[in-house]
Amino acid sequence: MTRLGGLPAWLPEPWIHLLERLLSPKWLLLASLFSAVLLLTSVLGASWAVQRLPADYLLTRGTKLPARRLGRVGLVLRNGLGLVLLVLGVAMLVLPGQGVLTILTAFSVMDFRGKRRLEQRLMRLPRVFAAINRLRRRAGQPPLILPKPRVGASPGSS
Repeated sequence: MTRLGGLPAWLPEPWIHLLERLLSPKWLLLASLFSAVLLLTSVLGASWAVQRLPADYLLTRGTKLPARRLGRVGLVLRNGLGLVLLVLGVAMLVLPGQGVLTILTAFSVMDFRGKRRLEQRLMRLPRVFAAINRLRRRAGQPPLILPKPRVGASPGSS
């Protein structure tokens, strides 16, 4: 059984008012604009970051990219921003927006144990690797150098 407007009859009254407000044209327009801004920011940020990588980024182990040291406050702010982007990205998996791209941007902003290994594993995937090198070629940067696979290792592991 449904109520007027297609909402289920079992839905509590406060939820109905919330949904009616969120599905109003004004809120849908705001959500669309927010999604477009996040998409543009994610694409520009990812392009900028990929262009800054040294060509041997996938060959080096444990060395970090040169970055300004912001101290603990900077680390907390970066991880806080990353967490906000992660929550927004997960929400955008079911709401309008670029959920996966926002989640990847969140991981790139955050600093956590195993991040480099995760980045390298993702960047070695053939489609991702090709897309990264396409961006680098357009920016006039040399392509990333893919390490030789280890003997007995399965593709994508390392």
